[in-house]
Amino acid sequence: MELRHLVTFRAVAQGLSFTGAASRLGYVQSAVTQHVKALEEELGVPLFDRLGRRIALTEAGTRLFDYATRIDRLAEEAADVVRGPGEPEGPVTVIAPETLCAYRLPPLLHRLYREHPRVRLAFESSPSGALDAGLVRRLAGGELDLALVLEETLEPAAPLAAELFTEEPLSLVTAPDHPLADNPRVTAPDLDGAPMLLTDKGCRFRGALERALTGHPCRPDVVGEFASNETIKRVAAAGGTIGVVASASVESELASGTLRELVWAGSPLAVRSYLVRNSARWPRPAVEAVLGTFRSVR
Repeated sequence: MELRHLVTFRAVAQGLSFTGAASRLGYVQSAVTQHVKALEEELGVPLFDRLGRRIALTEAGTRLFDYATRIDRLAEEAADVVRGPGEPEGPVTVIAPETLCAYRLPPLLHRLYREHPRVRLAFESSPSGALDAGLVRRLAGGELDLALVLEETLEPAAPLAAELFTEEPLSLVTAPDHPLADNPRVTAPDLDGAPMLLTDKGCRFRGALERALTGHPCRPDVVGEFASNETIKRVAAAGGTIGVVASASVESELASGTLRELVWAGSPLAVRSYLVRNSARWPRPAVEAVLGTFRSVR
């Protein structure tokens, strides 16, 4: 199998688009089609189901994707080793929850691009922010270089390694005219029956609140579940509900008076974010550059 054919196949599989892969790789679309066709003929199996204007990976294509990812990563590592010391360059794939992408990473990216302009970051948003089985598989298989995850504590099994990135305090926020907005402090009983906006089940923000309420005879009225921190802020600002969000995400709204933060009297509401990587992989200079930047400003 030719490496360029595997690279093309992987690009198509990632976006499930021949047109998108051609744009990303700088090929004409006919070349992308030819590469995939040559690979299918060599393997003797179809790698994609053609469903009208859509395509989907076949079972064989799904199996090949993991191998193509590993081979692509090994090729990048080989090139780095042969080139030797020098300016870090090349792609680094990172997955992170929406909140960290929006509120923690911008200054890091500014510094990274200033100091290492030839490093290219490819970000993917993580719905829950948890180190689940799928994320473990992708890190172990080399599909991802780094992951930022939200957990209370984290000690992943080898070959993964984790290090603390940030402490992420959470806030209970609501509109200024909410009945609890002027309370000197809010306790668990105050939330009994209160209309609340939470993140989806499995998200660590929601888990932090559930832990804080453990042992208290109260049950908030969950009127909305959202994947987006931004949506929770906007709905809470409209009035009548209380949202649980990352404190870093509401600084401007609190300053402008759009939202009010309730003074929580219970156990601290917080999660931690961790940097997770596959410690068994050879440390590419580009990945080390990203890690160094993250470590320097946390």
